[in-house]
Amino acid sequence: MSRVTLLPQGEAEIGAVLDRLAAAPRARPFAPDRIEALGLLSRTLLADRDRRRQGEAVALGYWLRPANIDEMRRRFEALARPDCLRMPAGLAFHVPPANVDTMGIYSWALSFLCGNVSILRLSQRSSPLSLRLVEIVQDTLAARSLADCTAFVSYGHDAEITGAISRCADLRVIWGGDASIAAVRAVPLSPHAKEVVFADRLSLSVLSVPAWLGLDEAARTALGQRAFNDIYSFDQMGCSSPRLIVWCGPPDQVRTASAGFSAALRREIARRGYHAAPATALGKYTAACAAAIDWPVARIGFEDLDWVVLDLGERPGRLPQIGGGGGIAVEMRIDRLAELVPLLDRRVQTIAHFGFDRASLADFAERACGCGGDRLVPIGEALNFSSLWDGYDLLQEFTRAVELR
Repeated sequence: MSRVTLLPQGEAEIGAVLDRLAAAPRARPFAPDRIEALGLLSRTLLADRDRRRQGEAVALGYWLRPANIDEMRRRFEALARPDCLRMPAGLAFHVPPANVDTMGIYSWALSFLCGNVSILRLSQRSSPLSLRLVEIVQDTLAARSLADCTAFVSYGHDAEITGAISRCADLRVIWGGDASIAAVRAVPLSPHAKEVVFADRLSLSVLSVPAWLGLDEAARTALGQRAFNDIYSFDQMGCSSPRLIVWCGPPDQVRTASAGFSAALRREIARRGYHAAPATALGKYTAACAAAIDWPVARIGFEDLDWVVLDLGERPGRLPQIGGGGGIAVEMRIDRLAELVPLLDRRVQTIAHFGFDRASLADFAERACGCGGDRLVPIGEALNFSSLWDGYDLLQEFTRAVELR
C-alpha cells in the first residue's frame, strides 16, 4: 500500500491511516466535546501573535468563536423533524484548494461538528500557514483526546492513494475548481457515498448609484475599507472575490460614483500599505490588455497597478470573466437590478451588494430562480465563510437523514 506524509510530521501507510479512522468513534452532531474543542481552537488562533498578522487566520478564529458555532447549532436544530434524525455521514474525505490556506480547515471544522471522522489531503505545495494551521488543529484535538478522529495527509497526484481513500469514504468533498474536480472524479467513489463539489466560480459587486452619492465622506471611507477586504484578501484569487463591479443607476451619474468609489478604495490601499508584487502587477497589466481585446472596453484606469479598472462602453451579452488578481475589475452599468438576471449563469457565486433593501434583493433572487448567484451578501462580507456555500447547506450535506417512525 502506498505511503503518505502524515501531517504535521511523519509518514504512514495509507491503509494504516484508514484503519485508524475506521476505528475512531463518531459523535452526534454538535456534541459538546467537539464544540469545546473548536472553542479552544478559536482562542488559540486569536491569541497567536504570529497568526494575527495573517488576516485569513484571524477570520478563521473569529468564525470558530462559540457565538457563531451556537448560531449554526440553532440553525441545525431548526431542521429537526419528528420522523427524521440527522446523523453523521461517516468518513469524510476533503480535498481543499492549494490557493486558499484556510479552506480545508473550514471544511474539516464543519464535518467535525457534524460528528464525522475526516481525512484531509493537503497539496504538496501547501504554504507555511496551511501547515501551521494543521499543527494547531492537531495540538488542539490532542488536548481534548479527539486526535483519532482526524488525519491530515499530503501526497502527490496518486490515483492509487486517492482510490484507497475514496473506497472507504462515505462523503467526498472537493474544493478547488473544474480541473481538480475532473481529476478526482476520475477515481471511483464507494457506491454508497455521496460527493459535494465546488467548481470554478465568478463573483461580482453591485452598487446603487443614488445610494453611493448619498453617502458622506466617512461612510464612503468605511465602504472603501469593506470593499478592500473583498477584493484584496487572498490576492483576489478566491472564488468569492469580485472581479466585476456593476453600477445600478442613471448613466450621467455613474462616472462620478465610480470615481468616488475608486478614490475611497485607493485611500484604503494607501492606509494598508498595499503594493502589488511585480509578478501580480504584470499579471494585471496582461489581463487588462487581453480583456480590452475580448470585451467592449471603453476606458482602462491605469493610474497605477495597485487598482486597475476597465470600463465597459456597452453592456455585453454575458458577464465578463477576466484574469489577473490583486486589484483588477471590470465595470458596467445597468438601470435596474433585474437587468442582471439574463446575464447570470451557474458560474456566478457571490453577489456583494450595497444600497439595496431586502425586498429588492429577494425579488432579484426569485427572478434569477437558481440560475446563478448563490450568495447575496453586503460588500465587505464576500469572503466570510458560511455553512451555506455554493447553494449547499453543508450542515445537511455533511450528515445523513435517518427516518424514524
